Amino acid sequence: MSSTSRGGVTPHLIFGLIIMFVGVILALDVLELVNAREILRYWPVVLLAFGIADLTQTSDRGSRLRGGLLTFFGGWWLLTTLRVLPSHSWRLFWPLLLVLAGAALVAQTMKRRDEAPRGEVSQLVTIIGILGGGNRASNANPFRGGDLIAFMGGGQVDLRRAIIPPGEQATIDVMSMMGGFEIIIPETWAVDDRTMPIMGGVGNETRFTAQPGVAPPTLILRGILFMGGVNIRN
Repeated sequence: MSSTSRGGVTPHLIFGLIIMFVGVILALDVLELVNAREILRYWPVVLLAFGIADLTQTSDRGSRLRGGLLTFFGGWWLLTTLRVLPSHSWRLFWPLLLVLAGAALVAQTMKRRDEAPRGEVSQLVTIIGILGGGNRASNANPFRGGDLIAFMGGGQVDLRRAIIPPGEQATIDVMSMMGGFEIIIPETWAVDDRTMPIMGGVGNETRFTAQPGVAPPTLILRGILFMGGVNIRN
């Protein structure tokens, strides 16, 4: 996943400043000038700082989503530390994450109801990995996409021999919960990542090689990655 910085404040800069600050506080604590424990209890400010940096310094959809989540949970944790919210409010953490992941999956499914069928079974690839997984390879011509579902499982999809006609698209829908997939594609394919990672992510390691005068075939990835991920490579 890539993000484009639009200013001088980056997560790396914030992380460096935080390390320096913690070092100074610990040194002053050794000198008995401050109480480090009292100051460092406000560490949720770190989550807020990273979240705000992601929201304001990147244009990548996944980074902005991650920034929103970090800002929300960092603020929630800070309010709990300050006792503005009751300490037991953190019991809602996992239920809210599950509600968010489920709602996103339902919204994605509802959008697909209005779409035309993508193709025949032979033009699609499907993996359902629950506490396990598998490998699939396709030489479909044309290749139209597929569905990848993983719950504490995953698999590999080899598309090096599949063909997407120039200028056309194939869509793979992914739902990964505590699992992941590896997708291997030709260097002539472009990748359009539309996934929504929640404590997960997409690694795009492809080396796209454009062919002069030819519109590139595009592989679209969309779906939910909840504590899971997808790695794409050539």
